[in-house]
Amino acid sequence: MKKYYIYIFLLSAVFVTNTLSGQYTFDNCQYAKFIDVDGGYCSEEGEFTNVGATPDPEFPNGCVFLQFKNGVWFSFTPKKSAVSIRVFGKGLGGTMKSPKIVFFEDCNTYLACSPGSTESTDELVIDHLIIGKTYYFMIESSVGGEGSFKLCIDEFTPVPSPESDCKDGVVLCDKSSFLIESLVGAGEDKNEIDNRSCIKKEFASSWHKWTCDKSGTLTFTLTPNNNELRVTDDLDFAVYELPNGLDDCSDKIMIRCMASGANGDGSGNALPVEQWAACNGPTGLRAGETDVDEQPGCNNNSNNFVAPINMVSGRSYVLIVNNYSRSGLGFKIDFGGTGTFLGPKADFTIDALNKFECDKTIRFTNTSTSETDQIVSYSWAFGNGATPISSSNKGPLDVIYDSFGDKIVALTIESSRGCLVTKLLPIYVNSCCADLTLGLDVESTNPICAGDNTGSVLGSGTEGNPPYEYSIDGKNFQTIPIFYNLGAGNYDLFVQDKKGCRDSVIIEIIDPKQIYVDAGPDQTIDLGDETSLNGKYLPPEFDVTHFWTPNYNMSDSTELDPDVHPYNDQKYTLTVVQDETGCTAQDDMTVYVNKNRKVRIPNVFTPNGDGKNDYFTAYNVKAAIEINEMFIYDRWGELVYKANKIPLGDVYAGWDGDFKGQKVNPGVYVYLFMIRFLDNEILPFSGDITVIR
Repeated sequence: MKKYYIYIFLLSAVFVTNTLSGQYTFDNCQYAKFIDVDGGYCSEEGEFTNVGATPDPEFPNGCVFLQFKNGVWFSFTPKKSAVSIRVFGKGLGGTMKSPKIVFFEDCNTYLACSPGSTESTDELVIDHLIIGKTYYFMIESSVGGEGSFKLCIDEFTPVPSPESDCKDGVVLCDKSSFLIESLVGAGEDKNEIDNRSCIKKEFASSWHKWTCDKSGTLTFTLTPNNNELRVTDDLDFAVYELPNGLDDCSDKIMIRCMASGANGDGSGNALPVEQWAACNGPTGLRAGETDVDEQPGCNNNSNNFVAPINMVSGRSYVLIVNNYSRSGLGFKIDFGGTGTFLGPKADFTIDALNKFECDKTIRFTNTSTSETDQIVSYSWAFGNGATPISSSNKGPLDVIYDSFGDKIVALTIESSRGCLVTKLLPIYVNSCCADLTLGLDVESTNPICAGDNTGSVLGSGTEGNPPYEYSIDGKNFQTIPIFYNLGAGNYDLFVQDKKGCRDSVIIEIIDPKQIYVDAGPDQTIDLGDETSLNGKYLPPEFDVTHFWTPNYNMSDSTELDPDVHPYNDQKYTLTVVQDETGCTAQDDMTVYVNKNRKVRIPNVFTPNGDGKNDYFTAYNVKAAIEINEMFIYDRWGELVYKANKIPLGDVYAGWDGDFKGQKVNPGVYVYLFMIRFLDNEILPFSGDITVIR
């Protein structure tokens, strides 16, 4: 007998638990899911959902175009001043319909919202973010459109709006990634592209220029803004050298050209997507490539990338990006390689006037330089808890932090040519705890069932300096004050306020009473016999539902002691479910069946019509159910009787001693019975029978 315990929740209990441990923490701003967006972020498909989310607060008129009442919340701390947030629903990364993004400076200060979409995807691009400050956003759907979704977030440094003429091209001063929301129009100069080049003609273009500072290689990747689609925009590009400098495009020299990707072979013949998928999506200059141009279409050697360029210090270059698809959408560009762009250098120093801790003055001194053109503006961002949190003064600037911990300080400078360069510096501000009255209120929930991990602890800081953070191990702190999936035991819950003050409370999570189940000992019976099971459970005061499985040859599966008569070895499991909680325990036992196959067959019969022993047949002892087939032979081997499907023990069925309507002579005859048993097994029984008149 094997005894074991399984802890199962009723369906309703499972739904509530999942809602609490997963969705509950995202359903309001206070418990927003923090996303680390450094380097770009994309969740798994269907990783998040707004199913079961509660109604949200009212927002300014014009933001919510439908009745949205089901938002889930996220937060992030930018390291760049602009961000693109994209959500993908039904058919693209989940099941959500009509998604929408609503953006907040803090939990109560609305900033912006996306246009909203009746399709399966939506995007919000927002700039002028304060680097190091925590922002919040909410993902909603139309009522009835709830479902799962994929979330992607990309940071970038904004550049001036794209220009469609080379002479007005945006000057790049470093290799920071950036995003262009849209490409429309070909500019005023219609003759900038040689029609003999791979691009041939401008459709929707942008021009970007730079001067090389340190010689070296240059790579980049252009990613269409609709890259999550199977068939994306077809981006083409060309790179030129400008021998006369940034301000003169007249004698530009093409050094790279990439135009592959169209749905065709370059001659106007359409091809199945599988044959040109390699030329679809991201494009650019990539290490390892050797070709310097790719013509329209998707020929055998085309793969949407061409070779890097080797930049030379002091020389100027220009990039044109052309959206052949003319969708109006833009792209993101990420640079690589060993060469650098010439531009101003953002820099600063930090000095603590007293201690490097919160509530103390820290001085930031600008040391930025520019060898190319004049610096015309400064933009400081000092991170969360700073006073001031930002500034446009050149400096030096005195800053006081009202909270301890990791901060991100950023200085962005702009030159007269429109160059934007940013320096980021992570710093750690030490604690300045002087408040000894910090307290912690705690609520705990014990596990639903003994031995499971459905306990939880909820903390609430008191008397300190909010906001508070919480930890269950004293090392990893979070803003969410609740901890789930806890089993029985002692837990040390910590609270920490913004000054670095700490307090802790030990909480005991206690298991409820456990259900014990005993299905009784294993039993052995003969085939055809019946026995009673003997189940028990403790404690008896529980209101429970109990049942046996399977109910094979069982009198009543809901009784603790049902009668059973299995035909083969059979394991029976007793399940006991506590009605209030759904906690379940099980035990099993096995009934082993001895296959004793016995029948009784006479060796003499007297078919004389006196009503006694007039028929020759077989009789059941325990487990036989019928004579499947019956054969009688005389001493010369002739078949004198054959029959099938004869009930066992019927005194008026079987052989009556006749052969072809005549009584056989007295003597010895041979029989063969094919007997069917309860387990449907058919076995032969043979011997001889003596007929006496």
